[in-house]
Parts: sequence; C-alpha cells; structure tokens
Amino acid sequence: MSHIIIDKTQADAIRGRHGIYSAIEPVATPDGKFIVPEACLSDNDLAEIKTTLESYVTPTNVQEITDLPNVGEEVVKDKIYKYSEGDIDGYNGLVVCMQPHNRTIYPPMETPALFSFFRENTDDLEWIPNEMVELGWKRWHEGKQYEVIQPHQTQSDYTPTATLGVLWKEVPQQSDEYAVFIHPTGAHDVYMKGDIVWYPTLNSTLYRSKIDNNSWSPDEYANGWEIYVP
Repeated sequence: MSHIIIDKTQADAIRGRHGIYSAIEPVATPDGKFIVPEACLSDNDLAEIKTTLESYVTPTNVQEITDLPNVGEEVVKDKIYKYSEGDIDGYNGLVVCMQPHNRTIYPPMETPALFSFFRENTDDLEWIPNEMVELGWKRWHEGKQYEVIQPHQTQSDYTPTATLGVLWKEVPQQSDEYAVFIHPTGAHDVYMKGDIVWYPTLNSTLYRSKIDNNSWSPDEYANGWEIYVP
C-alpha cells in the first residue's frame, strides 16, 4: 500500500466527494502533511480529480506504507506504518514514528514518545490518547461530543473533560435544528448574523444573532441578539 504525501493546501483542494461512490479524505500526519492513497489515481469514480492529484506526485513524495516492524527491528523516524495487530480501543490503522528506535515490546498506544496514531477523520470517532487532532475535529468521550479548539497530540491525562476550554469545547446538545449557546473561544466559532441558539439552557429561550462575528451572550450584549419565535 502506497500513499502520496501532500501539503495542507493540496489536501484542501482535493478533499471531498468527486464521484458517485468515491470521495477523498486526506489523512493528517503529525508533521503537518497529509497522505492520500495512491490507489485514488486508478479509481475510475475519481476521474474528475485525477489530473489534479497526478500533478502532486513527485519522485520523492510517494511512500510505501508497510507493516510496523517486529519487536527488536528498526523503526525509522517520520516513516508511516500500518498497525494491524488488532483493533484495541479504537487503535487500528496507521502510525508514524516520532523518533528512531528498535521496536520495543510495548504497543504504540502505550508509547506516545515513539509513535502517534492518526485516522481518517469523521465526527463519529471516539477520543483516544496518542492521536494528532486538528482544529475543528470532533471526538466522543464518555457519551459527549467535543470539538478541537487547539491542534495537539492527545494524551491519556489530557482528556477533553480535563482540558475543556483549552484544547476542547463541548458540542452542545441539539434540539431539532437549534443548539444551546456556547461562549465562543475564538474567531473560528463566533456566531454570525442569523444564527439561532437556545439561551441559557436547552428549550429555554431562542435568540437570533443580529450581527456577524458575535462573541457575546444575550446577557453580555443584548443589542447583538433578538428573541426568535419560530
């Protein structure tokens, strides 16, 4: 299995559905790059994006991804490996070597200094330690969904609940199409004109933002909101 290594701009340009059955979802690696399976070039359903993807291929950016070496064998820094020794608490897929070493007896999920996991991102994934996550990605933890507000490598003691407001924000419960107001933490999650939220709690009062880039609650800036009646 070989992958094409590309940068973020290239990844953004090809991400999404391009055929009836196929889509491209570049997978982020801890060094800021992204990988796309080379097999995408031969997928007839991705014909419309093939020329663009071919233009990204260079003599040095196609890497064969092999199985993680056996215990005692050399593991090469920055090289991507398949980890296929069983699905354990969500760990199954690809790992990248963070520093050169001979493989130890410990699995990658127990050695974050040596490996980082990364998975094809979806909103349905459970939070796991030792995974690089990007801004806006969502993970489930203890029955609640959280969204990344600062890119980082997850750690067992830095759970979403332990780093709420620093690394993660809770994704509010939905009531039909409206969410509960969550105080924005930056430009990426401010409310825009026309956005409608429950405030202060679910099924209390609906408010509609009257302005763009609204980072205040209805109590903090009443002129930024109006009561909304469906």
